[in-house]
Amino acid sequence: MTFAFRVFSTVILLSLFFPDFVMAGGPYMEFGVGVSTRDVVEEGLTDQGETTLVDPGTGVQKGDADSTRILAEIGWNFGDRVEVYGQVGGVDLKINEFDDFNGDLDIALGGGLKVNWYTSPSPSRLAVFTDINALTFQSKDTVSSRFVVDGAAGPESFFRVADEKIRWTEYTLKMGVSMVHPILDRPYGGIRLSKLDGSDTVTFRADQRFSTADRRKLDLKEDKNFGLFAGTTLFFDQQEKAGLNLELNVLDEFSFIAAFRLNF
Repeated sequence: MTFAFRVFSTVILLSLFFPDFVMAGGPYMEFGVGVSTRDVVEEGLTDQGETTLVDPGTGVQKGDADSTRILAEIGWNFGDRVEVYGQVGGVDLKINEFDDFNGDLDIALGGGLKVNWYTSPSPSRLAVFTDINALTFQSKDTVSSRFVVDGAAGPESFFRVADEKIRWTEYTLKMGVSMVHPILDRPYGGIRLSKLDGSDTVTFRADQRFSTADRRKLDLKEDKNFGLFAGTTLFFDQQEKAGLNLELNVLDEFSFIAAFRLNF
């Protein structure tokens, strides 16, 4: 059962059994831009001499994955307890340690479910929530990998051109608190757990040395999966119809997101 199907099933059940609760909320949209840096690890078997795919001794290659994200989010608030949303936009990806991989902006799809488990009746409206999210995209680039082989006169190096495709799917679970503040407006923060499920497929092109193409497929994972997040939504009006959401994530990744939010 996919994550999207679970979210859709939740919406259907809420509509059938709690119609008043569903109608108490309403739709919203967000348009956001963000930057992200994350430590990643590539693992897999590779032929001897391919020193830039993974370390021949350990079978591992580490790198810093940098990306710019432009996402539109469309969701529905079910009262003040449940929020279901989908995301679509573009993401690029750059990993210098992976033979200077630099993928252009490509389509990204995602979605999530946020649940407020408790909201205080006090004026601060202190709330405890969880937010689970998934985002997936692919990124492609043409790279040049260095090979080192034993020749008649000693070690000999040469380069092979390759078409590289990275499949990236990330999952994030946030657990935090939010409140109403006279200056910060709607601040929130907490801890986050993340998981990267990805793959890196490198297809070396045929050339003068090699008459046929050669393919390698490696697993791509996160180096750290525990982090912290903090942010706030600054509303422009008393009805809280329009506002600016700012969020910072650290430890498992370093990212900053700014998004314009419009509640209908």
